[in-house]
Amino acid sequence: MLKRTLDIALAALFACPLNAQMVTPSKLKFEVASVKPSSGMGNCTSEDPGRYTCKRSLAEMIFMAFQVPQYRRLDPAIVRAAQTYGQVYEIVATVPREAAKNWGIPPKGNSEEQVAMLRNLLIDRFKLAYHYEKKEVQGYSLTADKSGFKPKSDPNSKPIGAPKDYVPSAGSISPRWHEPAESWLDVTRASMGQFAEGLSRWVFKGIPVTDDTGLKDVYSLNLHYLTPDPPLGAATTTEAPEPLPTIFQELGRQGLKLTPKKVMADFFVIDHVEKSHTGN
Repeated sequence: MLKRTLDIALAALFACPLNAQMVTPSKLKFEVASVKPSSGMGNCTSEDPGRYTCKRSLAEMIFMAFQVPQYRRLDPAIVRAAQTYGQVYEIVATVPREAAKNWGIPPKGNSEEQVAMLRNLLIDRFKLAYHYEKKEVQGYSLTADKSGFKPKSDPNSKPIGAPKDYVPSAGSISPRWHEPAESWLDVTRASMGQFAEGLSRWVFKGIPVTDDTGLKDVYSLNLHYLTPDPPLGAATTTEAPEPLPTIFQELGRQGLKLTPKKVMADFFVIDHVEKSHTGN
């Protein structure tokens, strides 16, 4: 009876909308993986091309593997779930040779392979079962004033740590932050659909943004704006000639506009997950 109650609770607690898309199933798996309880949290890294390590709670691993948006993780129900499934596990795994060949190569690096293999490990070792449901959520519609749309691009704008000869790849959306309240978003030869996805992911923590601009070309632009919801009392630290605009004002300067809109999103729902793993 207790197990059934936990399953029902999970279905409610982990119901989280993805950015208007479901995770695509993959057959890619770690060749060998050791999973052991651990006493402390750590990072998930893949610096060694043939090796993947991760030390996170079971709840956090599910959030990462199924790309649960950040804004939904603040929901009280999600917080309770994170506490219930807070046991930390350490994963040490060997990456398949075919996947390791392109490990870390931009533009996508290995992030998609990482989460695919982590998803399959959770399904195999923790008996994770899930499904998706369509639900209406509050999002944004991105539109353009076609007569006033004049994307402004800074050719010297680069991601933090990029080498001097770095050339952004087409379709890249690169965020930068300056604590505690200053943000940039560098867009390189991206479609408006890609830009809308970048706004959703990097600015609005997963809140859906739909592309309703009608623009079909690719564009490069740079946004410099006040970080949404900065910490109380936070202020920008660079010597800006004037106060930084909000993201809405900065988009307006580019001839773009965000309007609140109800959108349909795919909700990831956990049906069952074991609190301890099997096999090693």
